[in-house]
Amino acid sequence: MDKRNNDFDFDFRPLGLAIKKAREAKGVTREQLANIIDYNPRHLQAVENEGQYPSIELFLQLITMFNVSVDEHHVI
Repeated sequence: MDKRNNDFDFDFRPLGLAIKKAREAKGVTREQLANIIDYNPRHLQAVENEGQYPSIELFLQLITMFNVSVDEHHVI
């Protein structure tokens, strides 16, 4: 059995807000983005505004698509 501690405190909100800001700066609505990447707009809202953890696939899509640097945001 895996005994590693996977229970860590990680606040995703700063990155979610950075993704939202970058998306808006490019003039892309949440609904447009949802259609492009095939995700529910409500899920994207939760990632951007509520700090919900995205899947690694979605996370990589968003930071790549909007050129968001993860090391610029203090997320501890």
